[in-house]
Amino acid sequence: MMLPAFELLKTEYPNAEFTVICKEYSRDIFRGKGISQIIIDDTKGIDRLKKTLILVKNIREKHYDLGVLFHNTFIDALIFKLANIDTIIGYDKENRKILLDFWLKIDKSRHYINHYANLVNSYLGDKYIKLPAMRLSYKKSNIVYKREERPLVGFVLGGENKGSRHYPKELSMKLMEFLSEKELDIVLLGDSNDSKNNNIYEKELIKNGTYVINISGKTTVAEFIDIIATLDILVTIDTSALHIASATNTKFLALIGKGTSPLDTVYPKVKFGRKLFRGEEMIKDKDLIYQIEPKEIIENLEEMLG
Repeated sequence: MMLPAFELLKTEYPNAEFTVICKEYSRDIFRGKGISQIIIDDTKGIDRLKKTLILVKNIREKHYDLGVLFHNTFIDALIFKLANIDTIIGYDKENRKILLDFWLKIDKSRHYINHYANLVNSYLGDKYIKLPAMRLSYKKSNIVYKREERPLVGFVLGGENKGSRHYPKELSMKLMEFLSEKELDIVLLGDSNDSKNNNIYEKELIKNGTYVINISGKTTVAEFIDIIATLDILVTIDTSALHIASATNTKFLALIGKGTSPLDTVYPKVKFGRKLFRGEEMIKDKDLIYQIEPKEIIENLEEMLG
């Protein structure tokens, strides 16, 4: 979500060396971005104080002119301050503005992409007008393969833990039935919490003779990106997968239920995606996504595949 903000920094400082501090599972997001160094933040869990001091030491090994905080905790700002970074910018949260050289108040109505880009752009004097396109580097997946004349379609339908955002199991089962009637290869995606439902969908597809790969909860971030980039179409309830599809030029069909942000600020501004929202008249959150019929999903897939 912070990649457009990073692109603004690269545009403003084309000769700068950039270091990213992130969790191990996030490092692959920065493939091909011209990063000089990645420092892994493993300060959670046991020995947290010791790990935090080691992180401060690792950051201090270079003298950084600017530190941009995309996390909003006090401890993150303190780490940058102890690491002797010349200028630290971030949002004021947890009373940490005393540690910041430039700060803004948080506007919770902004989507994360705009949230991060606004911080950087404000620091640069509101120099830029438009968000840079979000692009991800990817390579050919060695987990899923496209067979000749068989479109490869991925599904992120979610599990019960996603609440009113997930596509209901009874509708998903009907969708699997319809998919079995089409000449398609299917990839079931999601996190480990989605595995229970995806295992059921996998059995239904196999029973009907459909080629399916179920890799929910089994991929790294890099593998997840590469798989989405390999698909012909992604059908998803998840905005993270949605933005990965947008950033890898993969067609997508977004199934919209209850969200955490207004749809118009979340939805990628690209021409190769579609969205389905049919809950305009519904009162209860759980009823929103129920209005999207499996048949309509199939019809959209057929149109998108040509």
